[in-house]
Amino acid sequence: MGVDWFRRQSWSQEDQTEFWHRLRKAREQNRPQYVFIQGFTLLETGPQYYASAIKLFDYVIDRYSDSIRFVQALSAKADCLAASGDIEGALAYYERAIQTMRIKPNNQTWAWLDFVWIVATNELSNYYETALAILDEFGSQPPLFPVTAFRFYGSRALIQSACGLTDSARNAARTALAAADKEVSGLRYHPKLGVIGSSYRDIRERLAAIV
Repeated sequence: MGVDWFRRQSWSQEDQTEFWHRLRKAREQNRPQYVFIQGFTLLETGPQYYASAIKLFDYVIDRYSDSIRFVQALSAKADCLAASGDIEGALAYYERAIQTMRIKPNNQTWAWLDFVWIVATNELSNYYETALAILDEFGSQPPLFPVTAFRFYGSRALIQSACGLTDSARNAARTALAAADKEVSGLRYHPKLGVIGSSYRDIRERLAAIV
């Protein structure tokens, strides 16, 4: 079975020409989905395609603000910028995604948690108050996966510790480390989904120091 025309893992001039040709023939309502998926495929393929992925996300952002793919494109562009080292740029696009989610609560991504995680792990103190407020706003439901719980409580612990909220930080750090130690997700058919394993070793050490 061939690869879908909007899931290319290469982006040569020939690839681009064929992609845009196929896109012009697609139904208008399906175009933002195809462009987003192609951008996300390039994002996942590797850093050499980040710039191309961003251009595709911008295509969706500039033309399809009413599409569910709009907030996804904002979040994915932020992911690209963060991975490229443009932290301020990433935070700006995560914030745009968060604002969109407030207006359209049915269109959700992990932009809120990604924003907070970057703030916490990079010790961006100017954003601490905003980050804690975002955790309270979007984190009302218990995290489903161990990695989500780790990032949620780990972010809270790091920020609270930096703000001198020692007891609260210690409790959050314990919860984060407990999530990191889980070997199964709790999902019957996907027992390893969202399990951390040996990842985040440096953050775990920082959290252990808080405890």
